[in-house]
Amino acid sequence: MRLLNVAFFLFIVSGFANGQTPLPDCRSFHTGEYLYTDSTGDTWELRRKKGLQVERNKRTGKIIKYKIHWHSDCEYHLTQTWTNDRNRRKFNRNQFSFRIISTTPNSFSYSCTCKDIPVATGTVVRAMN
Repeated sequence: MRLLNVAFFLFIVSGFANGQTPLPDCRSFHTGEYLYTDSTGDTWELRRKKGLQVERNKRTGKIIKYKIHWHSDCEYHLTQTWTNDRNRRKFNRNQFSFRIISTTPNSFSYSCTCKDIPVATGTVVRAMN
């Protein structure tokens, strides 16, 4: 009888484990080309390779360059290194902390602890060329 109780317990526990949501597939977003829309409605192109991320505003042509440092598969810091946007130059050498919350095959949602903004969230979509 005790063996039957243990087997039943293990069956129930394994059922709960299988019902959990899967971990996000963050590694597939470490490099590549993406698009996102900012709070003003402008679309930005985002390109990542190795330790660099470059963002370009499709409407204005403004560019922001960052160093990207991955702390884990789903957590990274961006350090702004250069921009042609005078208003954003004050953020050069500032660090922004991001966490990927969820993924789909073609997008990821994130939260950011950004300067002057307590917590920002958004979604980035893989660019289809």
